[in-house]
Amino acid sequence: MEQIEHANPDDISPEIYLKSIDTDHLENIEENREAIHFRVRLSALPSAFWQTEFVQAYEQTPYTLKPPVRLDGDLLHITYLPRYSDELPAFFKFLGLIARRSNEETHRTEELHTSNAQERSKAKFRDALKRIELPRG
Repeated sequence: MEQIEHANPDDISPEIYLKSIDTDHLENIEENREAIHFRVRLSALPSAFWQTEFVQAYEQTPYTLKPPVRLDGDLLHITYLPRYSDELPAFFKFLGLIARRSNEETHRTEELHTSNAQERSKAKFRDALKRIELPRG
């Protein structure tokens, strides 16, 4: 699965969820005449960190029917075999779970970076305070 970089990792990431299925643009796949390519729009443009989390979670989480998925901006490009269309509701639940896990990991990491930045700032301020000589009387 590919990913693109967009957002600054210091920014607070928006909550990402599956927003809509683009049913107007179904494409045949030349390499596999049985497969169809379609897109799912995400709720927002995910940060680079979220994208990395999503790709890792999708690749590492076991699932019985896991078609190729490529993340491009705020779109998931999915190649699916129509003969498994009965499995689509379960597959979308799985994708939703992966998106939620990616949100959780992204927010945990952002909190850690924020608290680390606050601690570094406090440590610098503490050092500045230690160098101050207070006036005597």
